[in-house]
Amino acid sequence: MPSSSLIPRGLLDVWKPAKDLEYSHGLTGVDQDGNFRWVHVTIILFLAVLVPCLILCLINSVHRHVRHLSTLTNPSKQNFWKYPRTRWWPWMQRNIFTAPLWNKRHNRGFQISSAIDNGTLPGRWHAIILLVYISTNVAYCLALPWNRPEAASVSAALRGRSGTLAMLNLVPCILFALRNNPLIPLLGISYDDFNLFHRWSARIVIVEAIIHTLAWLVNAQSAGGWAAVNDALRQEESYTWGMVGTLAFFFILIQACSPLRHAFYETFLNIHRLLVILTLAGTYLHLERHGLPQLPWMWVIIAMWAAEWTVRLARIFYLNVSGRRITRIKVEAMPGEACRVTFDLVRPWTPRPGCHVHMYMPLLAWHSSHPFSVAWSPEDAVPVTEKEKTLSVLEGQDQPPTAHPTSKQISLICRARTGLTRKMYDRAAESPHETFYTWGFIEGPYGGHHSLDSYGTTVLVAGGVGITHQVMYIRHLIQGFHTGTTATQRILLVWTIPSSECLEWIRPWMDEILRQPGRKHCLRIKLFITRPKKKLENSVSTTVQMFPGRPNLKTILEEETRERVGAMAVTVCGSGAFSDEVRAATRVRMGDVSVDFVEEAFTY
Repeated sequence: MPSSSLIPRGLLDVWKPAKDLEYSHGLTGVDQDGNFRWVHVTIILFLAVLVPCLILCLINSVHRHVRHLSTLTNPSKQNFWKYPRTRWWPWMQRNIFTAPLWNKRHNRGFQISSAIDNGTLPGRWHAIILLVYISTNVAYCLALPWNRPEAASVSAALRGRSGTLAMLNLVPCILFALRNNPLIPLLGISYDDFNLFHRWSARIVIVEAIIHTLAWLVNAQSAGGWAAVNDALRQEESYTWGMVGTLAFFFILIQACSPLRHAFYETFLNIHRLLVILTLAGTYLHLERHGLPQLPWMWVIIAMWAAEWTVRLARIFYLNVSGRRITRIKVEAMPGEACRVTFDLVRPWTPRPGCHVHMYMPLLAWHSSHPFSVAWSPEDAVPVTEKEKTLSVLEGQDQPPTAHPTSKQISLICRARTGLTRKMYDRAAESPHETFYTWGFIEGPYGGHHSLDSYGTTVLVAGGVGITHQVMYIRHLIQGFHTGTTATQRILLVWTIPSSECLEWIRPWMDEILRQPGRKHCLRIKLFITRPKKKLENSVSTTVQMFPGRPNLKTILEEETRERVGAMAVTVCGSGAFSDEVRAATRVRMGDVSVDFVEEAFTY
């Protein structure tokens, strides 16, 4: 019989002083050797996925860089790069990495009604990883010492196994939720993908935590009845906080269900953060009060979270606060129930194509942040240093550079839906000149890890407000074409909008793009108006065309493939169904030509 010092005071009188008692407390009956054996196997499994992904990312980066450099001497001749150099990589791209789980549905949501969204399907590569991840955790929980004669001993082993695995899986669960996750730039994988893995790892953690609690509950109740369970929860702080953590986990599982999450996202996010804090506090105190060996893992989680918030706050204060100055925001109501939001920052930042920021507007949502693609950021001239001028002369440049591209302004296009975006639009629409001013912050930039500089042909596809992801790419690629710093020779923009009024969203920026040197030689634009109010003229100019209806993406990509120069990139930002159509049309070409597919999505 265990020492009475290990048993909470008052429980000896309630619990039966029998064999079941020792399996209800501490590490008695817990298979520690087996627990940490499977911990090591799980870590090895993570590394077995991470290391090949890292190597593959490095190989692709080197390949693109070599392709980029090789095209700079004669950008118009890129025949070597028009076709894939291997058979296995296009097959992997078409059938695994860019493939949907089944048929072509991936980011198109499953909606019972306009108010009930059941989320999206993972891609095939995501599904393979998740299947291995889930099945291994199930196998580890079942790999128990079943040959023990006492059921209470097996239950104690399950308690230890599920608790250990829950704590271990909590580490990547928190890591994948961080906006400043170091794996994002390292692997070139989007936060959207990591958010998918965060949700599934969280579900595994919650299920294992519930199993851990139920296994303890079974033995405790068997040893002394429900009175003993009640006394244990009241008198032993470790049990009390463990139950608090488990209940918080359970409420997270319910509250994070896709229909509730999508229907009330801002409310979900605020409650979710509070529940996570409560869960982590309960888990930490549960481990600390019992002095369990998994406590250092909690310190790792706390350190990651502290580093995340330190970086985020530093970014916010650096860009938005200077003395008494705070970032000023201009919000303009636009046709098609959208807003153009312009931030005048207190310090310059270096814009990059494809990035996004999180917006804070305390006047309308005092503590919430929302992600938006950066639609435009005008470049200011900042003189280079004398050292940089000297280096440029030594490197043989005829004219040393005179400026770096930086900016103190960021513009976003926000479509009015629910929550903050609806409040913004309604406030602007009711204001004089349909414009109002306020103060706020941006956090970022994030993303923008996909460079298109090494592709001779680029197809940029946008649906509605998804044009915000493409505009800065267009400006950057035209500049590269004119200066000879990119492989770009052909740029095609395909933009689908409900009415021609939506052109006002980006008119000032598009006017600037159309005045760029070299634009007529590389850029073509195809606009598709799905609900035109009048008859459209197909040709606005030789390089800008306007069509009624929806685009035939398969035909467009076939035509562009025939006329391509070098390798081709297809990038899309739009609704889930629209992106799935572009993905399907692109996958058909993989294997026959050298083509890569890039998708920007916020399926939070």
